Amino acid sequence: MKEILSLNPTSVLEVGCNTGPNLLRLAKELPSARLVGIDVSSAAIVEGTKRFKAAGIANVELFEGKAEDLGRFADDSFDVVFTDAVLIYVGKDWIETVVGEMLRVANKAIVLVEYDDPESDPKGRFILKKGYWKRNYTRLFEGRSGVMSVETKRLTKELWDDEYWSTLGAVVKVYLKGDMCE
Repeated sequence: MKEILSLNPTSVLEVGCNTGPNLLRLAKELPSARLVGIDVSSAAIVEGTKRFKAAGIANVELFEGKAEDLGRFADDSFDVVFTDAVLIYVGKDWIETVVGEMLRVANKAIVLVEYDDPESDPKGRFILKKGYWKRNYTRLFEGRSGVMSVETKRLTKELWDDEYWSTLGAVVKVYLKGDMCE
């Protein structure tokens, strides 16, 4: 959360928001920001929308949709786009499209909490025992149009006490268009 807040966003999109628990936390910290979530589960969107309405939170909108199709949003429409353990479900066949869509709608940064493995192919390696994808996000984003830099901070056992998250988990910040790189 602090990684997103440090970017001082006025608009944020969470890809794979479920019922919106991350957006709820952000709404408390950024009450005047436009906060949007998208998820493939219509049931999660319905439940999350009810929760935000019941809590009187008006600056959060939730939509049903897929990570590879953010077409409802205009180019550069969010200061920050983020995921939280979502791209681990996206296979080699869709990761390029998902990354392209996130880059298209973000105008300052993309923040990912995902399995990051510097030894992996950028498109990813499947973890058979877990059923998730790990990939090298630095190599996946570097050199793309609009990307200025990629910063990776490893998760520790203290932050996420799980065998895989404490060894593969990372917060990956992708800075765009140079205005956030200082």
